[in-house]
Amino acid sequence: MASGGIVDRIAAEYGVHFVTHTKRISGRHQSKARRTCQTLLNKHGAEHLRLVFGLINTAENRGNWSAPCVTAVSWLVLNKPEWIERRNFLDCFDQLDLEDLMTKAKEINPGAPTITLAVLLSYELEKRMASTDSSPFKAAA
Repeated sequence: MASGGIVDRIAAEYGVHFVTHTKRISGRHQSKARRTCQTLLNKHGAEHLRLVFGLINTAENRGNWSAPCVTAVSWLVLNKPEWIERRNFLDCFDQLDLEDLMTKAKEINPGAPTITLAVLLSYELEKRMASTDSSPFKAAA
């Protein structure tokens, strides 16, 4: 199967389908980031792309399928692999509001929202994981 078919199949696993860049996004299940996802698939493999889709595909964050968001989440996964292994990572990630962070990234640095979003994601996750690590209710190791 051509890799184009693979990226479409992976997206479909998460209920996402790609639309052309000329079409307006009309729902939380659509994305124009096919080329970005194709690049991630080619560089890092299907499991990496699935992890990125899975992280974005939460009830609150579903619909944040833009290229900058997909790329920033990919960057986080690639550059903070020790975080992925942490017990509280998914809970902390699920608390993030990707849309709000993307809006802030565009305000802070309109010329480079992707890298700015990656930094904001990293900062917010680190803060959240630290606060849950220091919780008096955390399980003893």
